[in-house]
Amino acid sequence: MTRTSIRVGGIELSAAHFISEGERCERLHGHNYQLAVHIVGEVDARGMVADFRLVKDVVRQLCEGWDHRVLLPARSPRIKVASKGDQIKVVTPNGTYSFPAQDVKVLDIIETTAEELARLLCQLLADTLKPRFSRIGQVAVSVAENPRQWATVTLDL
Repeated sequence: MTRTSIRVGGIELSAAHFISEGERCERLHGHNYQLAVHIVGEVDARGMVADFRLVKDVVRQLCEGWDHRVLLPARSPRIKVASKGDQIKVVTPNGTYSFPAQDVKVLDIIETTAEELARLLCQLLADTLKPRFSRIGQVAVSVAENPRQWATVTLDL
């Protein structure tokens, strides 16, 4: 069996976040995140593992609600997120924020780290692509906060 891989990059999103670390909470700031997807599998009768354009479109759809938002963790033991009317109230170890609900995306993660964003996106992508492309054996997603800092998560399917 020959396994072939494809890599799809050039996917970007801009978002704000902060990370709680023990007794201190990193300040709110933003990134122009760079996303890349690596898929390994067998080629189909068309000679493709998966269509590049389709993969890129799926990734964009999965993180459409993340772009130009404040990303918040739903499962953090140190950051409490609550909806109050049209506002999202966030209580951290070092302060409280209030954001318009339309500017926030609460994600099923423990922190808004590049590692957790990559993990969540990798799982969502694998769940979406596997039914369409049965020959896929592995999916990896990389998330970069800047050109020197990447996190990559790989799932075997």
